[in-house]
Amino acid sequence: MKFGKEFKTHLEETLPEWREKYLCYKPLKKLLKNIPTPDAAPAPAPAPLPPADGDNYPPPAPFPELQDWFVRILTEELEKFNDFYIDKEEDFIIRLQKLKERIERVKHREIQHGASYTDREFSEEMMDIRKDFVSIHGEMVLLKNYSSLNFAGLVKILKKYDKRTGELLRLRFTQLAFHQPFFTTEPLTRLVRECEANLELLFPLEAEVVESTVVAEDKNGGTSLNTSMDTTLPLGKETADIYRSTLAAMRTIQGLKKASSTYNPLSLSAIFGNQDNDSTGDVTAENSADSLSSLQNVDEVNSEVASSPK
Repeated sequence: MKFGKEFKTHLEETLPEWREKYLCYKPLKKLLKNIPTPDAAPAPAPAPLPPADGDNYPPPAPFPELQDWFVRILTEELEKFNDFYIDKEEDFIIRLQKLKERIERVKHREIQHGASYTDREFSEEMMDIRKDFVSIHGEMVLLKNYSSLNFAGLVKILKKYDKRTGELLRLRFTQLAFHQPFFTTEPLTRLVRECEANLELLFPLEAEVVESTVVAEDKNGGTSLNTSMDTTLPLGKETADIYRSTLAAMRTIQGLKKASSTYNPLSLSAIFGNQDNDSTGDVTAENSADSLSSLQNVDEVNSEVASSPK
Protein backbone atom coordinates (compact mmCIF):
# COMPACT_ATOMS: atom_id res chain seq x y z
CA MET A 1 0.00 0.00 0.00
CA LYS A 2 1.28 3.48 -0.86
CA PHE A 3 2.30 5.78 1.99
CA GLY A 4 -0.53 8.23 1.28
CA LYS A 5 -3.15 5.51 1.69
CA GLU A 6 -1.43 4.17 4.83
CA PHE A 7 -1.36 7.67 6.27
CA LYS A 8 -5.01 8.33 5.40
CA THR A 9 -6.08 5.02 6.96
CA HIS A 10 -4.22 5.87 10.17
CA LEU A 11 -5.83 9.32 10.39
CA GLU A 12 -9.26 7.72 10.07
CA GLU A 13 -8.49 5.29 12.89
CA THR A 14 -6.63 7.53 15.31
CA LEU A 15 -8.16 9.55 18.15
CA PRO A 16 -10.36 12.30 16.63
CA GLU A 17 -8.75 15.04 18.72
CA TRP A 18 -5.30 14.06 17.37
CA ARG A 19 -6.12 14.17 13.64
CA GLU A 20 -5.49 17.85 12.98
CA LYS A 21 -2.11 17.58 14.73
CA TYR A 22 -0.66 15.32 12.03
CA LEU A 23 1.18 16.37 8.88
CA CYS A 24 -1.11 17.89 6.23
CA TYR A 25 0.11 15.27 3.79
CA LYS A 26 -2.68 15.42 1.21
CA PRO A 27 -2.76 19.26 0.94
CA LEU A 28 1.04 19.31 0.60
CA LYS A 29 0.89 16.75 -2.22
CA LYS A 30 -1.66 18.92 -4.01
CA LEU A 31 0.54 21.93 -3.45
CA LEU A 32 3.51 20.20 -5.07
CA LYS A 33 1.52 19.66 -8.26
CA ASN A 34 1.25 23.45 -8.62
CA ILE A 35 5.00 23.93 -8.41
CA PRO A 36 6.55 24.46 -11.86
CA THR A 37 9.35 22.19 -12.97
CA PRO A 38 12.71 23.82 -13.86
CA ASP A 39 12.22 23.25 -17.60
CA ALA A 40 8.62 24.48 -17.65
CA ALA A 41 7.83 27.56 -19.69
CA PRO A 42 6.98 30.70 -17.68
CA ALA A 43 3.32 30.79 -16.84
CA PRO A 44 0.99 33.09 -14.94
CA ALA A 45 0.97 32.53 -11.20
CA PRO A 46 -1.64 29.90 -10.34
CA ALA A 47 -4.69 30.85 -8.36
CA PRO A 48 -4.69 30.03 -4.63
CA LEU A 49 -5.56 26.45 -3.84
CA PRO A 50 -9.05 25.84 -2.45
CA PRO A 51 -9.15 24.84 1.22
CA ALA A 52 -8.22 21.18 1.66
CA ASP A 53 -8.53 19.45 5.02
CA GLY A 54 -8.62 22.82 6.71
CA ASP A 55 -5.48 24.21 5.02
CA ASN A 56 -5.29 26.95 2.40
CA TYR A 57 -1.66 27.58 1.56
CA PRO A 58 -0.67 30.56 -0.63
CA PRO A 59 0.24 29.98 -4.27
CA PRO A 60 3.85 29.15 -5.15
CA ALA A 61 6.38 31.96 -5.25
CA PRO A 62 8.52 32.72 -8.32
CA PHE A 63 10.94 29.85 -8.93
CA PRO A 64 14.13 31.48 -7.48
CA GLU A 65 12.31 31.96 -4.17
CA LEU A 66 10.54 28.62 -4.31
CA GLN A 67 12.67 26.77 -1.79
CA ASP A 68 12.35 29.49 0.87
CA TRP A 69 8.59 29.53 0.35
CA PHE A 70 8.28 25.76 0.69
CA VAL A 71 10.60 25.65 3.70
CA ARG A 72 8.39 28.18 5.49
CA ILE A 73 5.38 25.93 4.97
CA LEU A 74 7.21 22.85 6.27
CA THR A 75 8.61 24.83 9.22
CA GLU A 76 5.05 25.68 10.25
CA GLU A 77 4.32 21.95 10.22
CA LEU A 78 7.36 21.28 12.43
CA GLU A 79 6.15 23.88 14.91
CA LYS A 80 2.75 22.20 15.01
CA PHE A 81 4.35 18.79 15.71
CA ASN A 82 6.59 20.21 18.42
CA ASP A 83 3.81 22.09 20.22
CA PHE A 84 1.56 19.03 20.32
CA TYR A 85 4.34 16.60 21.25
CA ILE A 86 5.71 18.75 24.08
CA ASP A 87 2.24 19.36 25.50
CA LYS A 88 1.45 15.63 25.51
CA GLU A 89 4.81 14.69 27.01
CA GLU A 90 4.36 17.20 29.83
CA ASP A 91 0.84 15.87 30.41
CA PHE A 92 2.20 12.31 30.67
CA ILE A 93 4.77 13.37 33.28
CA ILE A 94 2.05 14.98 35.41
CA ARG A 95 -0.37 12.05 35.06
CA LEU A 96 2.28 9.45 35.81
CA GLN A 97 3.34 11.33 38.92
CA LYS A 98 -0.28 11.49 40.10
CA LEU A 99 -0.62 7.73 39.58
CA LYS A 100 2.46 7.11 41.71
CA GLU A 101 1.01 9.36 44.40
CA ARG A 102 -2.24 7.38 44.32
CA ILE A 103 -0.26 4.18 44.85
CA GLU A 104 1.41 5.76 47.86
CA ARG A 105 -1.98 6.73 49.29
CA VAL A 106 -3.30 3.19 48.85
CA LYS A 107 -0.20 1.80 50.50
CA HIS A 108 -0.51 4.24 53.41
CA ARG A 109 -4.23 3.52 53.82
CA GLU A 110 -3.68 -0.24 54.02
CA ILE A 111 -0.93 0.21 56.60
CA GLN A 112 -2.97 2.69 58.62
CA HIS A 113 -6.40 1.03 58.52
CA GLY A 114 -5.46 -2.63 58.20
CA ALA A 115 -8.50 -4.89 58.37
CA SER A 116 -10.94 -1.97 58.11
CA TYR A 117 -9.67 -1.41 54.56
CA THR A 118 -11.64 -4.20 52.89
CA ASP A 119 -10.41 -6.42 50.08
CA ARG A 120 -13.20 -5.07 47.91
CA GLU A 121 -12.19 -1.45 48.45
CA PHE A 122 -8.57 -2.32 47.80
CA SER A 123 -9.39 -4.26 44.62
CA GLU A 124 -11.64 -1.50 43.25
CA GLU A 125 -9.02 1.15 43.82
CA MET A 126 -6.29 -0.97 42.25
CA MET A 127 -8.56 -1.66 39.27
CA ASP A 128 -8.96 2.09 38.71
CA ILE A 129 -5.19 2.59 38.98
CA ARG A 130 -4.61 -0.25 36.54
CA LYS A 131 -7.00 1.24 33.98
CA ASP A 132 -5.25 4.61 34.24
CA PHE A 133 -1.82 2.99 33.79
CA VAL A 134 -3.03 1.07 30.74
CA SER A 135 -4.60 4.21 29.27
CA ILE A 136 -1.54 6.41 29.68
CA HIS A 137 0.73 3.66 28.34
CA GLY A 138 -1.40 3.40 25.20
CA GLU A 139 -1.25 7.15 24.66
CA MET A 140 2.53 7.15 25.14
CA VAL A 141 3.00 4.46 22.49
CA LEU A 142 0.60 6.33 20.21
CA LEU A 143 2.70 9.50 20.63
CA LYS A 144 5.86 7.61 19.66
CA ASN A 145 4.11 6.44 16.52
CA TYR A 146 2.90 10.02 15.94
CA SER A 147 6.54 11.07 15.88
CA SER A 148 7.54 8.37 13.41
CA LEU A 149 4.62 8.82 11.03
CA ASN A 150 5.01 12.58 10.80
CA PHE A 151 8.73 12.26 10.19
CA ALA A 152 8.08 9.65 7.49
CA GLY A 153 5.53 11.96 5.87
CA LEU A 154 8.02 14.82 5.83
CA VAL A 155 10.63 12.62 4.15
CA LYS A 156 8.09 11.57 1.51
CA ILE A 157 7.02 15.15 0.77
CA LEU A 158 10.64 16.34 0.57
CA LYS A 159 11.50 13.51 -1.80
CA LYS A 160 8.62 14.54 -4.08
CA TYR A 161 9.74 18.18 -3.90
CA ASP A 162 13.33 17.33 -4.88
CA LYS A 163 12.14 15.12 -7.73
CA ARG A 164 9.88 17.84 -9.12
CA THR A 165 12.28 20.77 -8.76
CA GLY A 166 15.65 19.07 -9.18
CA GLU A 167 16.81 20.65 -5.92
CA LEU A 168 18.35 18.95 -2.87
CA LEU A 169 16.19 20.12 0.00
CA ARG A 170 15.48 16.71 1.55
CA LEU A 171 18.85 16.13 3.21
CA ARG A 172 19.11 19.62 4.71
CA PHE A 173 15.56 19.74 6.04
CA THR A 174 15.63 16.17 7.31
CA GLN A 175 18.73 16.97 9.35
CA LEU A 176 16.81 19.89 10.86
CA ALA A 177 13.82 17.66 11.67
CA PHE A 178 16.06 15.04 13.31
CA HIS A 179 16.81 17.47 16.14
CA GLN A 180 13.28 18.73 16.74
CA PRO A 181 11.54 17.94 20.05
CA PHE A 182 8.88 15.81 18.32
CA PHE A 183 11.54 13.41 17.04
CA THR A 184 13.60 13.35 20.26
CA THR A 185 11.81 10.42 21.86
CA GLU A 186 14.32 9.27 24.51
CA PRO A 187 12.52 11.03 27.42
CA LEU A 188 9.21 9.58 26.25
CA THR A 189 10.77 6.11 26.02
CA ARG A 190 11.89 6.40 29.65
CA LEU A 191 8.32 7.30 30.65
CA VAL A 192 7.01 4.26 28.76
CA ARG A 193 9.49 1.98 30.54
CA GLU A 194 8.61 3.46 33.93
CA CYS A 195 4.93 2.88 33.24
CA GLU A 196 5.61 -0.72 32.16
CA ALA A 197 7.75 -1.39 35.22
CA ASN A 198 4.95 -0.25 37.52
CA LEU A 199 2.39 -2.37 35.64
CA GLU A 200 4.55 -5.46 35.83
CA LEU A 201 5.19 -5.02 39.53
CA LEU A 202 1.70 -4.03 40.62
CA PHE A 203 -0.19 -6.64 38.61
CA PRO A 204 2.02 -9.74 38.32
CA LEU A 205 1.51 -13.38 37.43
CA GLU A 206 -2.30 -13.59 37.03
CA ALA A 207 -2.05 -11.42 33.93
CA GLU A 208 -5.03 -10.73 31.73
CA VAL A 209 -3.49 -9.46 28.52
CA VAL A 210 -5.21 -6.30 27.38
CA GLU A 211 -3.02 -5.87 24.35
CA SER A 212 -0.02 -7.96 23.41
CA THR A 213 2.28 -7.04 20.56
CA VAL A 214 4.47 -9.80 19.20
CA VAL A 215 6.85 -9.27 16.33
CA ALA A 216 7.69 -12.70 14.97
CA GLU A 217 9.88 -13.79 12.11
CA ASP A 218 8.10 -15.32 9.16
CA LYS A 219 9.46 -18.01 6.87
CA ASN A 220 11.03 -15.42 4.59
CA GLY A 221 12.91 -13.76 7.42
CA GLY A 222 10.54 -10.82 7.58
CA THR A 223 8.47 -9.71 10.53
CA SER A 224 4.79 -9.76 11.26
CA LEU A 225 2.84 -7.80 13.85
CA ASN A 226 0.40 -9.85 15.90
CA THR A 227 -1.95 -7.83 18.09
CA SER A 228 -4.86 -8.78 20.24
CA MET A 229 -7.11 -7.07 22.72
CA ASP A 230 -8.95 -8.72 25.56
CA THR A 231 -12.34 -7.05 25.23
CA THR A 232 -13.67 -8.83 28.32
CA LEU A 233 -11.67 -6.54 30.60
CA PRO A 234 -13.75 -3.55 31.81
CA LEU A 235 -11.32 -0.84 30.76
CA GLY A 236 -13.93 1.63 29.54
CA LYS A 237 -14.65 3.11 26.11
CA GLU A 238 -11.96 5.81 26.30
CA THR A 239 -9.18 3.30 27.02
CA ALA A 240 -10.47 0.96 24.32
CA ASP A 241 -10.44 3.83 21.80
CA ILE A 242 -6.87 4.65 22.75
CA TYR A 243 -5.79 1.07 22.18
CA ARG A 244 -7.57 0.78 18.85
CA SER A 245 -5.78 3.93 17.71
CA THR A 246 -2.45 2.68 19.04
CA LEU A 247 -2.80 -0.65 17.25
CA ALA A 248 -3.75 1.14 14.02
CA ALA A 249 -0.61 3.28 14.30
CA MET A 250 1.56 0.23 14.96
CA ARG A 251 0.10 -1.56 11.95
CA THR A 252 0.84 1.47 9.79
CA ILE A 253 4.43 1.63 11.00
CA GLN A 254 4.86 -2.09 10.43
CA GLY A 255 3.56 -1.71 6.88
CA LEU A 256 6.14 0.99 6.17
CA LYS A 257 9.10 -1.06 7.41
CA LYS A 258 10.13 -2.50 4.09
CA ALA A 259 13.87 -2.85 3.69
CA SER A 260 15.25 -1.62 0.39
CA SER A 261 17.88 -3.46 -1.63
CA THR A 262 20.43 -0.74 -0.91
CA TYR A 263 21.04 1.07 2.35
CA ASN A 264 19.73 4.61 2.50
CA PRO A 265 19.89 6.52 5.81
CA LEU A 266 16.79 8.48 4.77
CA SER A 267 14.72 5.42 3.91
CA LEU A 268 11.67 4.71 6.08
CA SER A 269 13.08 1.33 7.12
CA ALA A 270 16.26 3.02 8.37
CA ILE A 271 14.32 5.73 10.20
CA PHE A 272 12.02 3.28 11.95
CA GLY A 273 14.93 0.92 12.58
CA ASN A 274 16.67 3.61 14.60
CA GLN A 275 13.56 4.21 16.69
CA ASP A 276 13.09 0.47 17.25
CA ASN A 277 16.11 0.57 19.54
CA ASP A 278 13.74 2.12 22.07
CA SER A 279 11.68 -0.88 23.10
CA THR A 280 8.19 -0.23 24.41
CA GLY A 281 7.48 -3.82 25.33
CA ASP A 282 4.07 -5.40 25.60
CA VAL A 283 1.09 -3.54 26.95
CA THR A 284 -0.39 -5.49 29.82
CA ALA A 285 -2.85 -4.90 32.63
CA GLU A 286 -3.33 -7.68 35.11
CA ASN A 287 -5.63 -8.51 38.01
CA SER A 288 -5.51 -6.25 41.05
CA ALA A 289 -2.66 -6.90 43.44
CA ASP A 290 -3.75 -8.65 46.61
CA SER A 291 -0.80 -7.94 48.84
CA LEU A 292 0.97 -4.92 50.26
CA SER A 293 4.35 -6.21 49.07
CA SER A 294 3.58 -5.23 45.47
CA LEU A 295 2.98 -1.64 46.50
CA GLN A 296 6.07 -1.51 48.68
CA ASN A 297 8.29 -2.49 45.75
CA VAL A 298 7.03 0.31 43.50
CA ASP A 299 9.39 2.84 45.07
CA GLU A 300 12.37 0.65 44.14
CA VAL A 301 11.23 0.34 40.54
CA ASN A 302 10.63 4.07 40.13
CA SER A 303 14.04 4.84 41.62
CA GLU A 304 15.75 2.37 39.28
CA VAL A 305 14.00 3.76 36.21
CA ALA A 306 14.77 7.35 37.21
CA SER A 307 18.47 6.54 37.67
CA SER A 308 18.85 4.48 34.48
CA PRO A 309 21.18 5.82 31.75
CA LYS A 310 19.55 8.59 29.73
